[in-house]
Amino acid sequence: MFHHHLNGGLASIVLLSLASAASYGLGAVLQHRTAVKEPANLSMQAGLLVRLVRRPMWLIGSVLDGLGYLFQFLALRRGSLALVEPILVLSLVFALPVAAWLDRRAVGRAEVVPALAAVAGVGLFLGAAQPGVGRPDASPMAWVLLSVVVAVFCGAMTLGAAKGSRRRAALLLAAGSGTAFGYVAAVTERTGHLLDQGVLHALSSFAPYALVVAGAAALLLTQSSFHAGLLRLSLPTLTIAQPLAAVAIGLLVFGEHIDARPLAVAGEAFGVMLATLGVFALARSPANVRPETAL
Repeated sequence: MFHHHLNGGLASIVLLSLASAASYGLGAVLQHRTAVKEPANLSMQAGLLVRLVRRPMWLIGSVLDGLGYLFQFLALRRGSLALVEPILVLSLVFALPVAAWLDRRAVGRAEVVPALAAVAGVGLFLGAAQPGVGRPDASPMAWVLLSVVVAVFCGAMTLGAAKGSRRRAALLLAAGSGTAFGYVAAVTERTGHLLDQGVLHALSSFAPYALVVAGAAALLLTQSSFHAGLLRLSLPTLTIAQPLAAVAIGLLVFGEHIDARPLAVAGEAFGVMLATLGVFALARSPANVRPETAL
C-alpha cells in the first residue's frame, strides 16, 4: 500500500516522479520538432540519430531526457514501478505550455480541461490502487522470458510500421517505444538496488548491460516514431504504453501489488480511462499538433 513507501519518503518519490515527467515532456517536444524534419527514408536507421545529434534543439531535448531519467532513477530507488511510472503520464501536461510558447500562442480552455482530466485520472488510479512495493530481484528465467517477450513485441511493432502509412508507423513505433521504456524502467529499478551493494557488484550483473542495449533501442524507436510525424498519435501512445508496460512488469515479475478488490479495480480502470482520454485530447491540441505534422 501507499504506506509501504513511507520508509522511502512518499513525498520525495512523488516529487522526483513529477520532475521526471516534466523533463521527459519538455524533451519530447523539442526532439519531435527536430526529428520530424529529417528525410523519411531514415526511419529506424542509425543515420537518423547521427543527423539528429547535430541539431541543437534535439541535443537540448536529449539533455532534458537525461535529467528525466536521473529523476526517474532516483524515484525508483525509493518507490515501486506501480507508483512511479503512472505519474510519468503527466509528461504531456508539462509539455503543453512549452509547446504553446514555442508557437507563440496561449493555452486555452480546450487544453486545460483534458490536462485536468489526465491529472485526475492518474490521481484516481494511484488512490484506488494503493500500490505496494515488491522485490526487483526476479529469477534469471523470469528476466530471460521478459526480455524475449519485450524484444519480440518491439520487433513486431517495427515490422508492422515498415509496411503501412505514416499514421500506422507513428502509432506502432510509439507502442514499441513505450514498451521498451517500460522494460528500461524495470531494469533501472533493478540496477538501482544492485548499486546499494556497490558498483562492482552491479557490474557483475546483467542489468547495467541490458539497460544500455534496451535504452538505445528505445531511443531509436522513439525518434523514429517522432520522425513519422503525427505527434497527436505518437506521443500519447508512448506516454500511456510506458507506464502500462512498467506496471505489468512490476506486478507479474517483481511481485508488486495493487488493490484487487472490485471497487478498487473499478476506480483503477476509470482512472486509466480518464488519463488516457486526457492525454490523447492534449496531444491533439494546436500547441502540440503543428501544421506540418497534422496529417
